[in-house]
Amino acid sequence: MSERNGSSSVGTGTAEIPIVRPTAEASPPQAPEPTDVPAGGATVAPEEEAVPGMQPTAPVTVRPRPRMPRRGPLTVMGPWAPVAGGLLGLVLGGIAVAVLAGTAGSFEDRLALVFVVLGLGMLGSAGILLADEVRMMRQRARDAVVRPQWVEATAGLLNGLTPARLLLLSSGFVLFLAAYVSR
Repeated sequence: MSERNGSSSVGTGTAEIPIVRPTAEASPPQAPEPTDVPAGGATVAPEEEAVPGMQPTAPVTVRPRPRMPRRGPLTVMGPWAPVAGGLLGLVLGGIAVAVLAGTAGSFEDRLALVFVVLGLGMLGSAGILLADEVRMMRQRARDAVVRPQWVEATAGLLNGLTPARLLLLSSGFVLFLAAYVSR
């Protein structure tokens, strides 16, 4: 510390903590007799004067693992979740093509099947992104009670045209094109 803070730089900079021991009768405090003086100059109290019921401390060899935050009932989605949703949509589109391939004889019908596959792939990704958006909105509602200033930062992200809503609108348009082309 410096003199500017009201203390001088004289001394070791460490404070000695007095040992308080309960006694059966009230007697004036007596200074413990030093039995062993380590290199630092601090005194160590003898073992027979330790507080009853207390155990001496030892170095920690194993540290407990920190507890992870509780996730709750919501599913935590990673960055590859929209890709997995898109692949699921493509698989469903492939199944639709396999079922309807025998009935598609003209160019317009085959183009409609391509639009169906594309639209279902986009719809799969949009579904995953919408689920993530709902999770964010629920979390925002929970945080509104505890931390109102955080809600203001994410309010602009969730209001208006989000990627999930844009992808949902685009997939709806592509599926509309599939129906329009095949008529």
